[in-house]
Amino acid sequence: MVADVISGSSWSFPHPRSQQEVAFHSYLTTIPLPLPNDVNDVFEWKTPDCTLNVFNSRATWEVLRPRQPSQAWHDVVWFKGALPKHAFTMWVANYDRLPTRSRLISWGLAIPATCPLCAALPETRDHLFISCPYTGDIWTQVFARCNPPSRMFADWNELLSWIRTATSKRKVLLRKLASQAVIFHVWNQRNNLIHNATALSATTVFISLDRELRNLISSRRTKKHFSSLMALWIR
Repeated sequence: MVADVISGSSWSFPHPRSQQEVAFHSYLTTIPLPLPNDVNDVFEWKTPDCTLNVFNSRATWEVLRPRQPSQAWHDVVWFKGALPKHAFTMWVANYDRLPTRSRLISWGLAIPATCPLCAALPETRDHLFISCPYTGDIWTQVFARCNPPSRMFADWNELLSWIRTATSKRKVLLRKLASQAVIFHVWNQRNNLIHNATALSATTVFISLDRELRNLISSRRTKKHFSSLMALWIR
């Protein structure tokens, strides 16, 4: 309440915890005290574009969550039927924000730089998910179900390009699901190896990936674009 921050003829504010509070306090100090008793208080909801006499949830939401231009990769990460945990890992990986060893070292951590899966090269995103021989064995088994590229991806952008260049919408969807599953399961196995000392073969990881994809496709088989995916995946 306004009365809670008035002490006699002066303002009494708690310590501000943000620049917005500092600006708000500065504005209030331009209002002289004491306030007249015969004036009714009113409130306004202000947004950058207008002042509202009543609360508008949509206008407030637009201020709290500004719209951004659509990203070129959005259809590969966020799409109907995606498994949320796979999509989230793919999203973070796409921004190169997963805590790979190269990133951890750049933050000042004294840890080995080599990839825990192959112990040969520094662990970057593109190495871990694309060029690592361990991950390559998993991709080889995925390519047996999805048409392989003419050559293995050289970087992350080539992976995204391969996903989009399938010859039909169903094959594009299958590549999206399979690629997200590879990223998720490789990252999961990498963490298990580092934190739990659990070493699994690439074939074992693929078996787990294969089972999860079959369950995912089966659970969505009544949806239009999923109806024939199982036949494409298990061929």
